Amino acid sequence: MLDGRTPLHVIERGTVTGVRYRDEILEQYVRLFRGAVGPEFILMDDNARPHRGLLVDEFLESEDIRRMDWPVISPDLNPIQHVWDALGRAITTRNPLREPSRK
Repeated sequence: MLDGRTPLHVIERGTVTGVRYRDEILEQYVRLFRGAVGPEFILMDDNARPHRGLLVDEFLESEDIRRMDWPVISPDLNPIQHVWDALGRAITTRNPLREPSRK
């Protein structure tokens, strides 16, 4: 985004909760992107449970960050699903499953 790359953010230990999503992703990354892009910025998430908590909604509202509306469980509308699919196929072609040797 913005003609650059950011380091991969790894969630250390545990699961992603609404609090962790707000603190580790929204506050540290999304807020900066929104500031760089300006008022036309629209956040696209995937309707995962941590993305939909009340505290996340309140944070987005307080930062004036608009969220794109997505139907629940919509892999065809979410471009990242296509990336995961392509990545999975590429890995499979590099490391095909080997059949067990028969004696």
